[in-house]
Amino acid sequence: MLTVNTIKPGTVFAWFMLMMIIRRIVLLLVAGFSGWNRPFQPDTRVPEDKILKRDQIEPSNSTINPVVFTKDIRVNKTIGNDSENDTYFIILLFATAVFSDTVSGDCTRTIIYGVIYLFFRIIYAITYILALQPWRTIAYIFGLACTLACSLDLVITLSRRTY
Repeated sequence: MLTVNTIKPGTVFAWFMLMMIIRRIVLLLVAGFSGWNRPFQPDTRVPEDKILKRDQIEPSNSTINPVVFTKDIRVNKTIGNDSENDTYFIILLFATAVFSDTVSGDCTRTIIYGVIYLFFRIIYAITYILALQPWRTIAYIFGLACTLACSLDLVITLSRRTY
């Protein structure tokens, strides 16, 4: 019988991280659907994003300081995006190494999750800097899917764990 006394801290942590990732996915979907037929505000998005809105970017009326998305700005935005996304994954990967790998005695899953995630985050950074849409979005989705898979693996492993 499952009671509050039989739930282990690692399992609670795994479920919490899964809910955090699901929350991120839901927020991305809500943001996408809420702005579906509305144009982007001027000077807020990189120019290639107009593909997503079918050229619905409002022209900028301000000529004071138009935002120009140079490679330097794109690199800085990529670093900021990586610091936001990598935090979730590093915590999950560490928890997988600590909790799941000690149960199975095999660290292959942790290595595979890490390699797949790094591959798609590197592809994302390159495609963002080079303004390659929709490849940027595809790489982001696969990186997020890897994070979700790592989280689900952790939840399943810790839910089956016997103490």
